Amino acid sequence: MVSKRLLLTTAALAALALAGCSSTGPHSAFTPHVNRAGLDPLLDAPLRTETVCKGAGLFTAGTKLGGFSFECPDLDVVATLNELRDAGWRVEKMHIGRQTIENDESGTPLSATIRKVY
Repeated sequence: MVSKRLLLTTAALAALALAGCSSTGPHSAFTPHVNRAGLDPLLDAPLRTETVCKGAGLFTAGTKLGGFSFECPDLDVVATLNELRDAGWRVEKMHIGRQTIENDESGTPLSATIRKVY
């Protein structure tokens, strides 16, 4: 029998492969809180901006990775992987933590390094 952790890891890696290619190189200094009135931090971020987003909760069995919410403190947003992708961001690295149990629910913490590519 295949373990839940192996299934979660496989699903996360498959989604990462489908997330698209990303560029490498230096990134822009992005200051999200300085005079950004009226601008959308996901759409209006400078190209090549890189940030780390942490999962808003635990990634659990049956959850689709594209609909999983990530908190991006540098951007001051909470967005799903699909929303990030649609706004021109690509996943460069995905960190999959150890399976834990919170509030009687088993899951895995996720974090992602993302970069603005268009």
